[in-house]
Amino acid sequence: MEIDNRPILLKEALIESWFGLGFFAIFAMLWIFGVDNPLIIGALAIIIAVLFMNGLAKTDLLFANKYPNWWKENKFFNLLHHIQGEGELAGVLVGVVLLVYIYAHCHQDSLHLPIYAAFALSGIMAAANIATKSIIPIMNAMEKVIGVWGATWIGAMLSTLTGAASSVFVSQYLIDRVKDEDKNEVALRLSAGIGLGNGILPFVAPPVLIVWATLQEKIGWGLGDLFLMVGVIGIIYSGFITYNIKNLVGEVTVKSESKTKFFSKELAILAILVVGNILAYTSIEMLILNGVISLLGVYLMDDFNSRYQPIILGFLLVALEIIGHVGEPFVNFAVNSILPKDMPVLALGIILFFITAWTSHVADNALASRILIGVLFSMGYVGSQMDFLVSAVLIGALFGGFLLIPANIPNFPIARIFSIDSGAWLKSALKIYWTTVIPVVWIIALYFVLI
Repeated sequence: MEIDNRPILLKEALIESWFGLGFFAIFAMLWIFGVDNPLIIGALAIIIAVLFMNGLAKTDLLFANKYPNWWKENKFFNLLHHIQGEGELAGVLVGVVLLVYIYAHCHQDSLHLPIYAAFALSGIMAAANIATKSIIPIMNAMEKVIGVWGATWIGAMLSTLTGAASSVFVSQYLIDRVKDEDKNEVALRLSAGIGLGNGILPFVAPPVLIVWATLQEKIGWGLGDLFLMVGVIGIIYSGFITYNIKNLVGEVTVKSESKTKFFSKELAILAILVVGNILAYTSIEMLILNGVISLLGVYLMDDFNSRYQPIILGFLLVALEIIGHVGEPFVNFAVNSILPKDMPVLALGIILFFITAWTSHVADNALASRILIGVLFSMGYVGSQMDFLVSAVLIGALFGGFLLIPANIPNFPIARIFSIDSGAWLKSALKIYWTTVIPVVWIIALYFVLI
């Protein structure tokens, strides 16, 4: 008999949310009484964001499964039942409050909001959602040539072009062919492959995108640097972790089509948007185009996630920058207090990988990336050493998103489509956690190549 874990999930959601509210009350009291200690405020900002985002993300999982039932029937609350993305919206709300705090205390001079990046993320994800129905038949056609593993591998790597939308079309491509007892493993392998495969390009990879402008400005990174130091291991790991999926799915159950359309206006829009953002995502023309496509997605799509999640994620990216800005002094102090001053660079890189990955397990991986990259720039490293350490942090953030459902945006649609609760997700994730050795080996090899 299957155990119903939803009451436990509801309890966890309420506990985390109420603790978040308690810390928020402390923050409000300090604000009222004029306490402006950056270490205390920074610690509270991070704690509030993590608790609220995790607590309300778990609430999202409950509502997605139509639990409790009264919520849907109540004439006053039934609208809220259809709102998803509560965890992301909680992060946005925390960001808004902290933005008001920053301006109230005149700390805005050093704050740089990633507006262009937010529009790029929203626009590309909206275009990918619109094109999803055109992509699944193409994946079925690819399977005839390169097999189910090849199609799944490519689908996972498409997350670098389509963001969380890839988790939707790859899951839908596989779901009808997976036995119930294999769904957990397929879902987790897909999540891990999408997570690290997301970082080949920066534009729909929140852990990379949130710091991309900083990396370009301060250490001169370009797309080639990102690909060689982070993207290649993303490709390798994505292929490795999805390999066993071919043994867990059955034959194609969809009707064979004599002709598969490899071109559609939806795919053309997606391609134009991706290329345009690669070439000039900071231009006003691309900002307008990204905004128009985001609004077009709201008009054309049906469900709440497809319509509004791209825009919500754009706002969340900005909110995470604000949270990271406020929390950075505390994390900077904590990391520099814990780590020895003369630590070898290789050891520091491995430690930063694990710190970022573990932070990503319990918090949003973009927030983990933003905070740890900020800490790095306070350490004074330059040249190839800085390139190596930045790569370790980014790989840790991308890798760390698969352990818990709220840790990475693509996990939510995967969990819904495969009908997996948080307990089963964690249990399955621990079974493949040994694959951490692959990015660690890559980081060690990268050290000897660069330094």
